[in-house]
Amino acid sequence: EFMKRLLALVVAVLMLAALQLGFAEEAFKTEFAVEATGKTFHIYSWNDEFQGMLAKYYIPAVGGSVAEDGSLLLPNGDKIEFVINPNDNGVYQQKLDAALAAGEQIDMFLMEADYILKYVDSEYTVALESVGITEDMMKEQYPYTIDAAKDSKGVIKGSSWQAAPGLFLYRRSLAEKYLNVKTPEEMQEKVKDWDSFIDTARKVNEASKGETKLIASNGDAWQVIRTARTQPWVNESLKLVIDDQVKWYFDFAKTLFTENLTANAAPWSEAWNAGIGNDSVLGYFFPTWGIQWVMTGNSGGKKPGEGTYGDWGAVNGPQPYYWGGTWLAVGQKCENLPLAKSIIEYFTLNAASMKDYCLKSKDYVNNKAAVQAIIDDGFSFDFLGGQDHYKLFQEVTSLIDTSAMSAYDQNINIALDTEVNAYIRGEKDLDTALADFKTAVADLFPEISVD
Repeated sequence: EFMKRLLALVVAVLMLAALQLGFAEEAFKTEFAVEATGKTFHIYSWNDEFQGMLAKYYIPAVGGSVAEDGSLLLPNGDKIEFVINPNDNGVYQQKLDAALAAGEQIDMFLMEADYILKYVDSEYTVALESVGITEDMMKEQYPYTIDAAKDSKGVIKGSSWQAAPGLFLYRRSLAEKYLNVKTPEEMQEKVKDWDSFIDTARKVNEASKGETKLIASNGDAWQVIRTARTQPWVNESLKLVIDDQVKWYFDFAKTLFTENLTANAAPWSEAWNAGIGNDSVLGYFFPTWGIQWVMTGNSGGKKPGEGTYGDWGAVNGPQPYYWGGTWLAVGQKCENLPLAKSIIEYFTLNAASMKDYCLKSKDYVNNKAAVQAIIDDGFSFDFLGGQDHYKLFQEVTSLIDTSAMSAYDQNINIALDTEVNAYIRGEKDLDTALADFKTAVADLFPEISVD
């Protein structure tokens, strides 16, 4: 899921600037009782998002400050610094792996859903219990986020501040224009399953004379479909598993392409992002962070009436799914476990600080009590026309199943995308595409049997 948080870099810089200029929102306050070590706390990440979160929320909350060079100063005199390498082409993992293997000082690092198992099942992460965080302390987190962070022995080695259930987001004005849809309930009926989804894609294409498509690309649909798989890409015998869901997706993508039902805008491309702010695309599949970071930033406005801001609605879509998520891991070489615990507690365990962060950021926090309190208070989001999409997220989150997650997901999904696109464009037949997919997996991971 490289580049998935394209706008986070800009947003984080703005957060830091706002703090330094004194324009930040009133900060939540919390106790800070971590003793000084005289050492810098190093965090590895793939972008500035978490650095910005610390700067805007945690540092003011504990009474720290942000230095001119961007380093984060704690009230005890210690500081936090980030080592950032982009996710593109696996660079983040490559740099992180090299640093871990070399025994470099990594106190904390971030992990995504596509490769979290690779790290929690390694010696480079420590059990959260050794940091002073028990499973009972995580009882308000959504269960799937806890399960995803367990190693093969059931030891919890990561904690996430967010849950990442996904929805189908649609332009209200375009839905009314081309489908005579006026409510989210009516829109859900149009995309309630994949057969209905295809039929609706055809109607949008026909009614708009090809100017508007239901979705931007077949790759958008794969983000949803892949989570319906019941088996991981690689089983316990280290054998590649290509199940019926994968084969069905080849045909589904072919239908979308041959009938010209998408905008053929590759995910994260300029055209794909632009579709959020123009009339070329009616809908997108996005999880929590996608609405918060990607959609608002590409809508062409900052309030209802500007660009497409406020013209979006949210429905469940064809099936429940999740997309991404970020976990905090404590490195084996961590020299300040109390600080690691303090950061993890603030963002992933403390209902009060998580509610504060949720309301200010519009992220969907990994705390059932905090989310329920926000819903009970009457939550609405002007970007979605005043809709309370948190209720929908609640429904989806309870249905998320991560049993098909594997440590190989990111690279195998990229390899699959390459072969699916070759197949739908007629460059290969299905048998050849599948054979080449197996070859690509074998080249990436020699330990996996693909026969």
